[in-house]
Amino acid sequence: MKANLRTLAIATCLALGTCAQAEGVFVRPELSYNFVSLNGSNANGINIKDGLGYGIAVGNRFGTQDESEFGVSVGAMRFSLSPSAVGGVGSGNLKAIPLLANYRYYFGAKANAVRCYLAPSIGWTTVKTNYTILSGGTMMSNGSTGGNFTGCAGVGAVVKLENTVDLDFGYRYVVGLKVRNTNIKITDGALYAGLNFRF
Repeated sequence: MKANLRTLAIATCLALGTCAQAEGVFVRPELSYNFVSLNGSNANGINIKDGLGYGIAVGNRFGTQDESEFGVSVGAMRFSLSPSAVGGVGSGNLKAIPLLANYRYYFGAKANAVRCYLAPSIGWTTVKTNYTILSGGTMMSNGSTGGNFTGCAGVGAVVKLENTVDLDFGYRYVVGLKVRNTNIKITDGALYAGLNFRF
């Protein structure tokens, strides 16, 4: 994770340094509500509860109408685990920390009050789990930390509030999330909203 954060810091400095004179440089904090489920035989007996997430993205818009955007982002999503009707997990949590390279394509002129966009992303997500398992009448602690390449596809819109501030909202679907050393795959869809601050 430390190496990933160093990579993000370097990429951020390069992006901002290269585009320091451009009007399209942005910082975008956001909150998300994540609809999540677990799949795979190792997930039997485990319920996972939808949860909130947060993150921040930095980068630059470019093109004759600021139609393209490139940046990097880091975030965190935390979910609670509980036993299903068939038993299994006693309690626990799952945390996902995505580090992503993001691209957006905006439709319409940059002077428009509302612009829609498509937003593919690719990167590395660290997944941490910590939970207890009921086995033979004994509670045993278990946990896992690992990472894997993930991809996202998003659609959304920005609403101009001021010349340098936009309201940003949309939906993204994440693929490729897994729990290390298990066959558990995580399906995640997120509604998100944030503010674009452009400089």
